[in-house]
Amino acid sequence: MSHTIELTDDQYATLEAVASREGATPEHVIERFMDALSQTRGPIYFTDEELLRALGADDEEIAELAKLEWQTDADE
Repeated sequence: MSHTIELTDDQYATLEAVASREGATPEHVIERFMDALSQTRGPIYFTDEELLRALGADDEEIAELAKLEWQTDADE
């Protein structure tokens, strides 16, 4: 049995970009994501910010970490 899930154009573009970076298809990325979800025990954090907040970071700490990440990306 199969099901259809609707994505916005932006969501699908993100999925395609991830797949392209990994040399995979969007379907393969979703399969791996579903496999990972089925093996996860405990909370799932979809963004770095969600994880940092769960670890107790405040807005100022998150903003500082984001600046450091942008600097690292710019240096590469």
